[in-house]
Amino acid sequence: MSAAVPSAVADQAATHLSSLQSMLQKQGLHTRLLTQPGQLPRLRVINPDCALLCEVITAAPLEGEWSFWWSWAEQITPVSDMTTAAERIGHVLTPAAHQAA
Repeated sequence: MSAAVPSAVADQAATHLSSLQSMLQKQGLHTRLLTQPGQLPRLRVINPDCALLCEVITAAPLEGEWSFWWSWAEQITPVSDMTTAAERIGHVLTPAAHQAA
């Protein structure tokens, strides 16, 4: 069983994810902020045109710097580069046929 995430850390993560959520919604992606006491919040992101294309994003610090993370524990970008994070997430959730067009 893992240790509970301090509420100050969870609150900071939720703040970062909420800002990212706004950017992703402007791209037409559906999002939902998922919270549970003692855990890091997560942002579920879904392509409404193809619900199979979905991802769960987290925000967490690594060596003092906050970053956005894919569900497979790979860093997307530091939270300070939110525009690039939104672009990368949008790209991953876009079907290949639409990317070639």
